Amino acid sequence: MKDYKKGHRKRLRERIILDNGQSLLDYEILEHILYSAYSRIDVKPVAKSLIENLGSLNKVFNADLEALQNIEGVNNAAISAIFCVKQAFVRSAREEIKDLPIINNWENLLDYLKVSIGSLNKENFRVIYMNKRYRLIAEDLQNFGTVDQTPIYVREIIRRALLIGSTSIVISHNHPSGDIQPSSSDMFLTRQLAEACKSIGIELIDHIIITFSSYFSFKENRLLLE
Repeated sequence: MKDYKKGHRKRLRERIILDNGQSLLDYEILEHILYSAYSRIDVKPVAKSLIENLGSLNKVFNADLEALQNIEGVNNAAISAIFCVKQAFVRSAREEIKDLPIINNWENLLDYLKVSIGSLNKENFRVIYMNKRYRLIAEDLQNFGTVDQTPIYVREIIRRALLIGSTSIVISHNHPSGDIQPSSSDMFLTRQLAEACKSIGIELIDHIIITFSSYFSFKENRLLLE
């Protein structure tokens, strides 16, 4: 009987080179990424198990350490490979906003937020600090929250802005549920921060609730202080 596993990695590499990987199935993309983690075994079952257990290729790359460790056959080398790919996505998207006025590159900012926090399974709160020309000077991942609540430390955000000389900020957090509508807590905390910013001359440009596929803008919905 012919051993179809023999030469499988070579054949997969040849397919990738032939059409830039466009014909690959999701598990085959993940399979190739995992080759560095498993030098001598068939990684197809591991790749398929990751996607089946987590739900999609996107969710694999946005899974946290605990979720990945709970899948049989996934070792630390595989987890580090997955984390590195996620960081490649995030940093590539960040390059698109790093040197340009963010206020004039809103779509790039939304893309960056979708990639960086939009698919995470816990609420994360990101603060983007800008200078007078609306160019990025710093960003903080303010807090790792629970599934449905993120504490926002208004005092810390203001202190950080003053420390680095930021004159405008954008804040964003994800909703793991996929529902982009703001909660009453979102509304209250945004008002708190907006009032604090206004009192010291810092511009709160927007609060964006983000998921991987959609967003809610407080500014577009006229929910920010004028």
